[in-house]
Amino acid sequence: MPREAPPRPTLILSAAIASAVLVVANISSLNVALPQLSRELGASQSDVQWMVDIYAFFLATLLLPAGALGDRYGRRKMLLMGIFILGAANAATLLTSDVSLVITSRAVSGVGAALIFPATLSTITTTLPEGKRVKGVAIWTASVFFGGLSGVLISGALMENYWWGSVFLAMSILAGAIFLLCWAYLPDSSNPDEANMDPLGALLSFLAVGGIVFGVMEGPIKGWSSTLILTSFIIGTLALVAFILWERHTPRPLLDVRMFADRGVRSGSFSLLVQFTVAFGFFFLTVPLLAFVFGYGPLDMGLSLMPAAIGLFPASAIAIPLTRKIGFRTVGTLGLVLLAGAFYLGTSLETDSSFLLFAVVMIIYGAGIGFASPPATEIIVEALPMEKQGVASALNDVLRELGAVVGIALSGSIFNAGYRSSLAGIVGLPQEVIEGVKETPAAAAIIAPSLGEDGLVLLDTVAQSVIDGWDNGLWAACITAAIGAVGFCLWAPGRGNKQKPTIGGKFEEGALHYSDVSKVLRIEGARSRTSITVHHKVVTKNKKQDG
Repeated sequence: MPREAPPRPTLILSAAIASAVLVVANISSLNVALPQLSRELGASQSDVQWMVDIYAFFLATLLLPAGALGDRYGRRKMLLMGIFILGAANAATLLTSDVSLVITSRAVSGVGAALIFPATLSTITTTLPEGKRVKGVAIWTASVFFGGLSGVLISGALMENYWWGSVFLAMSILAGAIFLLCWAYLPDSSNPDEANMDPLGALLSFLAVGGIVFGVMEGPIKGWSSTLILTSFIIGTLALVAFILWERHTPRPLLDVRMFADRGVRSGSFSLLVQFTVAFGFFFLTVPLLAFVFGYGPLDMGLSLMPAAIGLFPASAIAIPLTRKIGFRTVGTLGLVLLAGAFYLGTSLETDSSFLLFAVVMIIYGAGIGFASPPATEIIVEALPMEKQGVASALNDVLRELGAVVGIALSGSIFNAGYRSSLAGIVGLPQEVIEGVKETPAAAAIIAPSLGEDGLVLLDTVAQSVIDGWDNGLWAACITAAIGAVGFCLWAPGRGNKQKPTIGGKFEEGALHYSDVSKVLRIEGARSRTSITVHHKVVTKNKKQDG
């Protein structure tokens, strides 16, 4: 009987990373196309924000149930289905020029992405040999951010020479190529006994994320005190509380919230959420800055973000080895401090600033991500035993995408508020002109030629208003990153990822405790006797001890 071919770690890693890059590139690739999309489709700034956010919204809200489906029915099967859906949705976008249908196609793409992402990291942590697992996690982490950069660069190159639909066409073709790669080399795996299909938990998580994100996105437009926005926040908050209570109660939770009692899980989760909130918020803010202040075209916008790679890849390469020497806490905190420093430096940009200053900001930003992200990912992976690596992967993905959708929503809202507030002082121009540029900065370039000398005044005013919105957004990101640095420094384990399971000789109440258990199996035959020792971990929830 022929033996099954042994798995090839390099090809498995390549397939998993390519799939993760595809998911992230679909978020960032649209950013460069936004100015042209806004002009040609007549989209408002709110429409533009929804085009970006609706993808990350469905990705974040569906990751946990999609991960459970992969555990039960096979991760490879769900991943391939997700790639097909994502590619088909991108192709369908080419058939319409209606804003609402473009947003709908982006939503369907997000559903496909949710089926893809959980399988990528869990495949690396469960199928690669132990010696290559840590390196694989570091490469995966850097590649997730590289996916964001590559999506912007590809989109910029296409937009420089073709129309906005070429971005969706390229993503569709890329999805097809990655589908074939994964079909050929990605191994199938599943764990149906541990798959927790929790319909109520999935519904509550959807309502919690959806309610809060919708309120953040539409607050500046509808008014923070409007009935719609207040209702949205109330629904989101109540659903979040109900989700936590339900997940603690149900015997088979979608997300076991008790794992956050583990110091490594708690600190790593907090860091990842902060990182992706500020990282994708920053990406969103760079588009109007580069387009309407620096005056760059799509390709130049994509190339302008590449200096981040100068800091990202060297920092990512040494981050995990460095944690072995000086600890997770030091390296992860350094990364978050660098992020805060990059955003603080970015607030010094003015309408007449040179690109060199922006490039320095990008390099520091890349180094911050490179030092912060691998330790946070690894700390979660190491905190949970091998049989819970699917949970670790799903948690990593949820935090990343939740951070992305919240970051884009918050930065977009803060930018819009600052931008529109700055435009309030415009005088001497028709009201319809003022209302037009308030909706989107892209309107200024269309309207200015018809205004004569007033057109130059309008362009200068809009550029300064974009800077004001940029400053507001970066100050929010700087404060968020600084809070993240303080929180991670206080919570994260030091050298290694070891934490004492006891306090004063007693286990902490409510904490998850992993114990090593060894069993000896004796196999006796007619002529020989063999003993096999099996090692595994068991998890218990520590209870309050009397006395």
